[in-house]
Amino acid sequence: MITPIRIRVRNIRSVRDSEITIPDTGITALHGPVGSGKSTFLSAMVWALYGEVPGGLKQADMRRSGADGEPCEAEVDFIFNGQLYTALRGLRQRKFRGGVREEAYARWWTNGATGPGRDEPQISPTKLTMKIYELTGLTGRAYCGAFFIAQGELTGLAEGTPAQVQQLFEEQTGLGELTKKVDEKNAEARRAEELAAAMPGSREETEDARRALDEAQQQAAEGHEAHEQLAEAARQAADRVRSAEEQAEDVQRRHRLAEQERITRARADERVHQCQQRVTSLTEELHQAGPATLTPEALTRQLDALRDAVRSTARAVEQIDDAEKHAAAIDGRVRQTQAEVDRLADTELDRRIESAKQQHTEHEQRRGALQGEYTRLSRALQALTTAESACCPTCVQPLRDVRALVAELRRQWERCIRDGKNAKAKAEAAAQLHDALLSRRQEITQLSTRLDAVRAEAAGARRHVETARRAAADAVSAVVAHIPGFDGPASHERVLQGGQAAIERLSAELVQARHAHGLRSQLANAESALEAARADMASLEAAHPDVTADELAEAAGALIAARAEHSQAAAETSEANTRFLVAAERATVLAKAHEAAESRMRAKADKLHTAHILHEAAAVLAQFRRDLLAEYTAAVSQAATDVLTQITDRHVRFEIDDAFVPRVYTAEGTVRPTRVLSGGEKATAALAFRLGITEQITGGNAIGMIIADEITAAHDADTRRAVLTCLSELGWPALVVSHGEEITEVAQQVISLSQPDEITGTTIVPAA
Repeated sequence: MITPIRIRVRNIRSVRDSEITIPDTGITALHGPVGSGKSTFLSAMVWALYGEVPGGLKQADMRRSGADGEPCEAEVDFIFNGQLYTALRGLRQRKFRGGVREEAYARWWTNGATGPGRDEPQISPTKLTMKIYELTGLTGRAYCGAFFIAQGELTGLAEGTPAQVQQLFEEQTGLGELTKKVDEKNAEARRAEELAAAMPGSREETEDARRALDEAQQQAAEGHEAHEQLAEAARQAADRVRSAEEQAEDVQRRHRLAEQERITRARADERVHQCQQRVTSLTEELHQAGPATLTPEALTRQLDALRDAVRSTARAVEQIDDAEKHAAAIDGRVRQTQAEVDRLADTELDRRIESAKQQHTEHEQRRGALQGEYTRLSRALQALTTAESACCPTCVQPLRDVRALVAELRRQWERCIRDGKNAKAKAEAAAQLHDALLSRRQEITQLSTRLDAVRAEAAGARRHVETARRAAADAVSAVVAHIPGFDGPASHERVLQGGQAAIERLSAELVQARHAHGLRSQLANAESALEAARADMASLEAAHPDVTADELAEAAGALIAARAEHSQAAAETSEANTRFLVAAERATVLAKAHEAAESRMRAKADKLHTAHILHEAAAVLAQFRRDLLAEYTAAVSQAATDVLTQITDRHVRFEIDDAFVPRVYTAEGTVRPTRVLSGGEKATAALAFRLGITEQITGGNAIGMIIADEITAAHDADTRRAVLTCLSELGWPALVVSHGEEITEVAQQVISLSQPDEITGTTIVPAA
């Protein structure tokens, strides 16, 4: 569990800026007079870890008076499962809507074994609380209930009435919330039962509504039967009205047909006359147009063929011109290339190339010989210059005049250098001449190849000219074939002019032929219309007989009588329908009343059923609380017994049952309630009881640091010493807040606090 080892407080309540360091073993005492800020460190620790402010205060109440604008922070280093962590929570003041409000912030470190570790980013106060909960599995309330022993709590556990002990027990173990839920469920069940009893609805009311509904439905059925009989009579009267209307309509229809046929015959006669005039007019116009030599289709084919031939001739003439221009241009290129070949021609070129190559070889050989001579002379000069005796470097004979020999060799060496440079220059000149002559021969070869290609291209261009001329001759023949009576020379211009004239002539003939063809089509249509009009006229010869005035009057009288009979039957039917609707509406109202009575009865039954379920749920929850309470009291009794036997051999067992009377057992088997024990025994039993509750809350996990706030303030000096001695003998780490001097006798470390003032606040007094 959590073992705090350092608490730093800045501007919280009476503390301006102080920190305390707590060993993770033994008892550490916060000692000082009343009001010195001892409990502030405990409140700051709980606030830093869980964000909870003891005493039901707000976070803003944590800030020290006079510390506006300064940080208000609580920082805690603690160990959990061997790992060191740091939690910090603070308040900063922000301007908001003309005022100042407190804004919370937080930080969280996971520290290494030997030093500071990682500061996790983006930690909000809510996330910090979740970090602590995920790490320990305890909420702030559970943590305080497990490890914080408040002032007067031991006295309440040892000396309180069973109700007071039960209240403390349930508050610490969390069973208080379950008890509240049991009470709430019982109250909810009682309220549901009272509400159901007060609701309207009964079986007698429902049966009365059912009988009234049956009577109304019987009356509605009788009214419906009477309405159906009258409705049938009205339907028969309506059939007679329809029959009279059909007879009257037939008379009127025959009368209208006779009138319409007279009008139609007059119109048909007019149509025959108009069609006859149209046929005569088209016949005269066709006679004036004259006979057609060819059909429009044949003329169209001739005209299209002539146009194609003229276009082909024009294209052939253009192709001849283009081909001749292209051939002339290629001939010019042939002449130009031939001139370049003639300009570069040289019959002695191969001999000159071979001569230059030979000269280059001779000069290179001469240069090589001079290089050998240069090497020999250089070695001889070096040998004579460095030799200890004057001997000839060639025959190894003693020399009389070494200087003359060296001078002669040096003159030969210098002449060899000059001759070598001349040989190198002549070899380079011969090589350049040889390369230039080779380039010229290559250029002549390339020009000859290009000349052959241009000559071949010129031959192709001349063949293309001949092909174009033959195509033009064929196209001219095709055009001449379409020009009647063409004679004389067939030049291209003359043929194209004749072809254009022939196109215009055939176009005019085509227009005339199409006009004649259209007249013949119109004449055929007009003749067909004339025949149709005559046929219509013939079909209208047999007219329908006319209708007399007596027949019209008789049909109208029969229709009036049928309608009067139908009106009377409809009125009787409407009256019967009204009586039926009234009866049906009454039945509907009574049906709704019956449904409402049944609904009220069902709602009341549902509420009673709900109340019964709530009673059952409350009973189940109460039984669960009793079972859980029995389990908790047994577990706390066993844990308290373990603690009690660890710190004293006077009592061997502690017990708390569902009657909530704490008692202890001696080795002799005596059972004594804790409230009758002596002061020291009572305090020891209460401490064991309280630590047993801690074991229950933590699930039996490793015990963390016990934090006791003035737990001995209400006891006498001997009892205070007994409680502190028991706490010391227990061996658990503890942080004890006390203003009594007894704490200094048992604590391994004492942190003394001074009385605060307005400026410096609480300060820690250095150890003596």
